[in-house]
Amino acid sequence: MPLSITLTVTSSPPSSTAQIAQRIADDMAHLHHRLGDGVSDELGISISYLVEQFALLAAAYRSPAEREKHP
Repeated sequence: MPLSITLTVTSSPPSSTAQIAQRIADDMAHLHHRLGDGVSDELGISISYLVEQFALLAAAYRSPAEREKHP
């Protein structure tokens, strides 16, 4: 099953980028929960790893005030 994820954010404020990345992380976590670990085997990459990477991306783009709300 081919999987391609392209995230292009241009001229967006960092908070918007953080929201997009967090939403992707949340959606992928939900997908992983629904489909189980077998989907990772099918794709050849750990869905948990992708969730973690998008969560880190979201954290990197959060403002200091948002970081306090969402550590």
